[in-house]
Amino acid sequence: MIVYSIFVIVGILLLIAAVAALKRSLRFVRAGERAEGIVVRVAEVEDADGNLYYPVFEIPTQAHGTITYRHGTSSSPANWEVGDKAVFIFDPARPESMTFLRYWRVFGWPLGLMAVAVDLLVVGGGYFLLRGYFGG
Repeated sequence: MIVYSIFVIVGILLLIAAVAALKRSLRFVRAGERAEGIVVRVAEVEDADGNLYYPVFEIPTQAHGTITYRHGTSSSPANWEVGDKAVFIFDPARPESMTFLRYWRVFGWPLGLMAVAVDLLVVGGGYFLLRGYFGG
């Protein structure tokens, strides 16, 4: 029974964290500045397993001029080519918050936390709701 109580408590805490993260993400999307960036070069980094490629974007913004942004995720072979475009979003007061405007990029953490929270609540809460049926 203690395990199911822990499931419920952790599920509630994760659900609270997920809702708070979702609110932050929604606020970020509503208030963020959107800008379209273009790949100006593909940076090549040598690794023990071969070469890794990072796209480097130039993104014109309203308040900060043109920002150069190197994406943090590499690929091999290169997924981006010079001239490719992508839409970015960032907090105008903090241009370092720049990220791709993609659904999972913006809402991935809140949805992941919510999925785990709901699972824990269903298992833990289900035990307490149905324990009378199983002789508990």
